[in-house]
Amino acid sequence: MLAEHRPEGGVTVRLPQPGSGTSCLPTATELLYAVGGRRAEGTVCGLASALSESYRLEAGLAGIRLQSRRRTLIAEIDAWSARHLPAPSPGSRVYECTLGELIDVIAAGAARAFHLLRHGDPSGELMHFEWTRLAELQLIYRDLVHDVESGRCCLPSGQHLRMVGERMPYQLPTATGESN
Repeated sequence: MLAEHRPEGGVTVRLPQPGSGTSCLPTATELLYAVGGRRAEGTVCGLASALSESYRLEAGLAGIRLQSRRRTLIAEIDAWSARHLPAPSPGSRVYECTLGELIDVIAAGAARAFHLLRHGDPSGELMHFEWTRLAELQLIYRDLVHDVESGRCCLPSGQHLRMVGERMPYQLPTATGESN
């Protein structure tokens, strides 16, 4: 059974009830609302919102402090997923990055896209690129949720965790064709 909650704007957010067999991961739309600054329910959405906020604040504050905060938030998302997501089934493939790493990439993309929306050329190529990139990241997240729920893949944890380095697995090429 799903409980319904209506946050601002009349969007219905369905919250899974314990033992319902329903996913505890937010939908791609709920995650996009969270990284876009709208109030969203749930632990993952709250942490994703905090990640996005850290990117929005980065221009005016000490970057090292915010990078440290983001690493902490990513670790919290990964710890949450280890506690709440189903155990991997034998033979399921391991996803390329952790849930926290993917949500961090989405949060950074959302911060760039929303910044451009407020301060950029609405018809510019960069505006189009960043919003297309954000839509693609939303689809990647949606597919991940489906694959995890269906048992086709699992998220890296324990021995599967590794440092990805500066480049995240799902960073798309920039407008110049280079990866960032």
